[in-house]
Amino acid sequence: MRRENSGLAHTTMEIAEEEQRQGHNIRMQEPSVDKPMLEDFEGPPDVHCIHSQLHPDTYHDRIPKFMWMHGEPLGSVGNGISMRAIVDLAPICEAFLCMRKEEWPVWNAIRRTYVVPKGVDLTRFKVGVADKLQGNPAVLYYENWRGQRNPLYLCLAMQELHKEFPEARLHLYNCPGGKMFETFQRLINHNRWYTFIGSLKGQEQDPVTLLNRADIVVSCLYPLYARGIEAFGCGRPFICPGYREEGYEYGCDLEPGSIQSAIRRCWLDIRDNEEFSRLRFRKWAEERHDAAEMVRQSVDVYRRYL
Repeated sequence: MRRENSGLAHTTMEIAEEEQRQGHNIRMQEPSVDKPMLEDFEGPPDVHCIHSQLHPDTYHDRIPKFMWMHGEPLGSVGNGISMRAIVDLAPICEAFLCMRKEEWPVWNAIRRTYVVPKGVDLTRFKVGVADKLQGNPAVLYYENWRGQRNPLYLCLAMQELHKEFPEARLHLYNCPGGKMFETFQRLINHNRWYTFIGSLKGQEQDPVTLLNRADIVVSCLYPLYARGIEAFGCGRPFICPGYREEGYEYGCDLEPGSIQSAIRRCWLDIRDNEEFSRLRFRKWAEERHDAAEMVRQSVDVYRRYL
């Protein structure tokens, strides 16, 4: 894995740590760096797991190799790099693993692909006590911003929600600064969005506390979802156009009116019984998004090739 500040890196670390908890030995290596990031065994491994990179010295070592598909397929083509690298490495892989069933047809067309649940570390992301962010509801956006991954449609949705709920506030975190920050600052000032936008901030170092300060967490990702499911672990609802898990009642489309409607329905449901809501969303995480189950199923895949 390449060392970086990304959802891919955080997920990979959670997988490695959970594998250790379940009794497996791990070596996590950045191919261009001699010293491993994590190491608790010597000698050759039983399997190689590729998350973002693989050292060429391993290409012909006859050890089974599995590639984790962290990125979404359209973005992997769009960035001009990822899909080409995936196709180049596919011939030496026994199989791919993906974490969202909607993307399985794409990856399976390239190499045999297994779906495992997309989980988060529920020992870390859990319900806690923290000073609430301003607003009723206090809506949080905390994706890693880049390019088209930004909260523009959410701002428009909140503009409409604010008409019905004047105390509603939107808190925008993890804005990278530079042109993106300047663009949204100008939009906020020009459109007078400062009536409902409570924060425009950079990288948050303590996401667990931040999530526990919010009422509702919203993402604008589409057609898939990413790390926003950490909200469930903290007992908070997660609203995202790309989140379409069967049985989840706050789905929406990538359109301001649909996002606004989902936030409204959710707020009306949770505001009168906050404690029950926390338990309900935490249970959803335990049933659908537990890193422990993600690891158990992925290890079962590795065993098929040993």
